[in-house]
Amino acid sequence: MNYHLNIVKGLFRPQISLYQLQKAEAIKGVIPKLIFLYVICLVTFATSTYFGIGTETYSGNITNYTLEKYESGKLLLLGGKLISGILFPTLFIWFASIFFWIFLEISYIKVVIVQTFGFAFLLLGQILTIPVLVLLDLNLVSNPFSFGVLSQYAFEHEYWNSFFGSITLFHLVALMLQYYYFASLSEKNRYVALTLLILFYLITWLLTGLMAFIKIPVLF
Repeated sequence: MNYHLNIVKGLFRPQISLYQLQKAEAIKGVIPKLIFLYVICLVTFATSTYFGIGTETYSGNITNYTLEKYESGKLLLLGGKLISGILFPTLFIWFASIFFWIFLEISYIKVVIVQTFGFAFLLLGQILTIPVLVLLDLNLVSNPFSFGVLSQYAFEHEYWNSFFGSITLFHLVALMLQYYYFASLSEKNRYVALTLLILFYLITWLLTGLMAFIKIPVLF
C-alpha cells in the first residue's frame, strides 16, 4: 500500500499512522510536507527574533550601541536565526535519521518520517511558547514549560540552569512519540530504541544549554 505523509495524523492519531507505516510499500508526499515544515520553522525563528526571545543579552546592551549599530546588529541576529531555522530541521530530521537508521535497522525514509513527527511536535510547542514568554516577559531559562524554573532553585551555576531550561515538556512528549514509532517499527529490543532516543535528546540538551550559556542565541 502507498503511505502518504500526514503530519497531523502522525501526531494525534499515531496508532493509525503507525499501522499504515508498517504496511507501507511505497511512501509519498514527504518532500512537500518537509518544505512546509521548513517554512513554518523559518517564520517561527523570525518571530522569536522579532520579540527578542533568546537575544536578551544583545537587547540588554542597547545603551552601548548607536541606533544604527543596534539595528544592524538586529539584522545580523535575524540572519543567524534564519540560518538556524534551516540547519535545525536539517540536523534533527535528515542527519539524526542516519543515527537511528544504523542502530535500529529501519528503512531510512521511515526513520525520516518518525523524526518529522518529533520535529513537528517540538515546533508546535515552540509556537505555543512564544506568546507565553512575550506576555509574561520571561526568558528561555524561565520558560514555564521547561525544567529551568525548578533548576533555578537547585543550582546557582548558569550553565545548569541553561541546560534544564532547554528541557521542556514538549521534548518529553516528542521523545515518547518517537519511541512509540521506533519500538514498533524496529525488530530490536525496545530498550535499544529508548536508550538511543535518550542519548540523542541528552546530547541535544547539552549542546543547547551550552549555546545558551555562552550567549549564542538559541530557540529550542
